[in-house]
Amino acid sequence: MELHHLMQHVALAPARISVQLKQGDESPGSLDVSQGPVAVEDEQPWLTEPNMKNITSMADYLSLKRIDAAISLELANLAYTSFKNELYNLRPELASKNFSFGFDSSGNIQILDPQESLSTEERIWLTEQLKHRGIEDHLVDHSSAMLALAKYDKTGFNARYKLEAADIARIVDYGKILESDDMEQTWKKQISERAEKRTPFISVHI
Repeated sequence: MELHHLMQHVALAPARISVQLKQGDESPGSLDVSQGPVAVEDEQPWLTEPNMKNITSMADYLSLKRIDAAISLELANLAYTSFKNELYNLRPELASKNFSFGFDSSGNIQILDPQESLSTEERIWLTEQLKHRGIEDHLVDHSSAMLALAKYDKTGFNARYKLEAADIARIVDYGKILESDDMEQTWKKQISERAEKRTPFISVHI
């Protein structure tokens, strides 16, 4: 879905989920002190996150996470496409090399070099470029939203698989996702081929 269509979707969404995604009130919603932190996170995760004061149900929370994931991926795609186009002029020797990127186990961007054709300096330069252009931040937002969907959207695609931060680092090649014609399908393909399935997987309507 193109970015302007996503933004229209946000604008037309019900007022109850019309909240700022990146800025605004930094304090989480008030918590019911009668509930422990684990119970609150499992049943009402929006109460432990900033910028969620207008969220009142799990359905609203999941809708916002889906929108957040889609927008973050589109923004990363725009920034990465611009970078790749500029790379031919900035570092033509890198433009022809086969590299990609994902996250390491600490949640930092990691250059993938399957043919081991990159020097240490080239790896460092590419990493700095991906950070400087905001690509890393957009993909952190995307992976965070997808992890939330995997945990709370009991009938969604991601919930079929064991997905935690360490799994994202191990199985997701974001470079290939951003360069694909259908980013959502490429994400699903990588997850279905590489992630561990939850056993047993039970579809539960909420």
